[in-house]
Amino acid sequence: MKLSILSDEISSDPGSAAELAAEWGLKHFELRGWYRRRAPAGMSDEDMVGLRKTWQGFGLDCPSISPGLFKVRLDDPALEEHRGPFRERCFDLAEAMGARVVVCFPPILAEGEGWRDWPASVVEDLRGAAEAARARGLVLALENEPSCYGGCGLALAELVAEVGHPGLRANWDPGNHTHATGEDYREPYAALKPYHVHTHVKDYAGKGARAAPPGEGGVDWLGQLRALKKDGYKGLIVLETHFEPRIAGSQRCIQHMRDLLAQAGEEAE
Repeated sequence: MKLSILSDEISSDPGSAAELAAEWGLKHFELRGWYRRRAPAGMSDEDMVGLRKTWQGFGLDCPSISPGLFKVRLDDPALEEHRGPFRERCFDLAEAMGARVVVCFPPILAEGEGWRDWPASVVEDLRGAAEAARARGLVLALENEPSCYGGCGLALAELVAEVGHPGLRANWDPGNHTHATGEDYREPYAALKPYHVHTHVKDYAGKGARAAPPGEGGVDWLGQLRALKKDGYKGLIVLETHFEPRIAGSQRCIQHMRDLLAQAGEEAE
């Protein structure tokens, strides 16, 4: 499995983040933050090309990006941008960085809505985006984000199945699922397996469910990694630190995941 981390979990400066990640022996990076904005916001074509060269100079590639596509409410005027110009700019960024996977989200829930209350327009938008992504050689990886439609693993599997397009797959986040539901990974992971192409990693522990390194919280990460190995998963394992201090915390998360992978009989690439 390919061990990665969201670059802005280390530093909002993507160059400094790359320098540190290279020192820690990482080879893969996922781009989300561009200084204090979410890429591609504020990035020129030259910025994109320059960032890829910088990361390559540190021996890092960028197989995936997380630009926040469709992570808006349905009544937000910005949704039209996500259906058109912003979507295409996200794809421009992926191409410029050499990424194939674009992490995206179902829209944010309105007050009183549940994870399965998505209207037909959500399915239509995701299907259209999947078709546009596939035409450019990209794949969308839809994440189970608790504030969005499809916010638990089973609901996400149902949404991806309803969209029914090969350009839309799943970004499975067991930490999000367990934190939101109190359930383990087994049932939702089984439902998502036909669509699973990408994995985000976080954990939560203690009173108030604070973010913690994988293996120190309530997520059965060792069991999940063993299941991934059994199923022949060769994709990315992307860490999200989510706690301070970011540099020391990210180092801990990387080491914990390397240890867990070793226990699962899997080498971190």
